[in-house]
Amino acid sequence: MVRSWDVAGDLPPIDVRPLLPGERAKLLGLLGSLKSSDWTRPTVCPGWNIHDVALHLLGNDIGRLGLLEGSEARSGQLGFLALAELIEQSNEDWVRTTRRIAPSLLVEFLTFTGPRVDAAFARLDMEAEGVAVAWTGTGPSPYWLDIAREYTERWVHHQHIRQALGKPELLGRRWLHPVLAAFMRALPLAYESIPAPLDTRVAVAVDGPAGGRWLLRRGEERWRLIPDDGRPATTEVRFGPDLVWRLWTRLVTVDEVQASIAISGDEKLGLPAAHAVALMTTKL
Repeated sequence: MVRSWDVAGDLPPIDVRPLLPGERAKLLGLLGSLKSSDWTRPTVCPGWNIHDVALHLLGNDIGRLGLLEGSEARSGQLGFLALAELIEQSNEDWVRTTRRIAPSLLVEFLTFTGPRVDAAFARLDMEAEGVAVAWTGTGPSPYWLDIAREYTERWVHHQHIRQALGKPELLGRRWLHPVLAAFMRALPLAYESIPAPLDTRVAVAVDGPAGGRWLLRRGEERWRLIPDDGRPATTEVRFGPDLVWRLWTRLVTVDEVQASIAISGDEKLGLPAAHAVALMTTKL
């Protein structure tokens, strides 16, 4: 069984808190420039337009400010699918209930809540127990991983809005690399049931300035993320920078993009990387 807390200890922690105000500023600048008709543009999120996605982000802020201590979602007591169903239903309920909030007021609310969430994060002990990140494993997660997941959530939905508007996405290293580094924590769980001899290595690489190379090593108890020491791997999987995040957030399927995924070595060892999931979804 892969435990989130163990996976969090495989590699040094990521502190994304300095990025949050800048990402929010870019989002607010974009939303503040929209015409009335822009808010109704459909996004890749089924049934949600730009207004709905922005309402969802507001709901996330309010949830972070009012999170109940000891909840099942916080502690990781629920199984992946049960938690995913709970989250999806909660998200739909929130968006449906709040659609009467006008876009101009919604921008004001996001301007109000963002700094308060960031200030709350700034006061936290990053090694203490935060909200469980179930796509990295079972049980609790440290706050640094929880907040990194929160950043990926904000960044991904921000891109959904930009895509709907035909605007350039935030694919520079400053914004995208931390998303990829957080998403790679999904790999040990993706490989949980994959047998391999001890010390087998799988490299997962993302091309481009925002990318990098991450290594999985088969240990005695589980697959572990290890620092990239430059040694050859048994299998290497390469993704384009704009592909991996879409794939791991289920915007596209492996079947749709498999021709764009380069696997060197044992294909059976490479494919689990393509099937990793880095968000809570029932679309596994």
